[in-house]
Amino acid sequence: MGLSNISESFYLYLWRSPNVPGTLYLAKGFEATEALCRGLSEDGYIVKVIQMRTDTEFELREGRLCPIIASSSSQDSAREGRSNHGIRPAFA
Repeated sequence: MGLSNISESFYLYLWRSPNVPGTLYLAKGFEATEALCRGLSEDGYIVKVIQMRTDTEFELREGRLCPIIASSSSQDSAREGRSNHGIRPAFA
């Protein structure tokens, strides 16, 4: 399934600075989440985007939201039967 077909909810965690408590925001739909994340980032916010259903973290790359791919150590876990389909869980 392509990312453009995702129409569900996302958590957005917003910070102005890593040393200041952030705010939690809920967005519905991939395109709306992507536009919101892009706008907030342009306004100087640090934004962490988590897809609720899969607990997958996304990052903004060249103006597009992309899932963060797991490191090789996570892929070792996948071979042991703990697969997350190569995508890093948000709170691992």
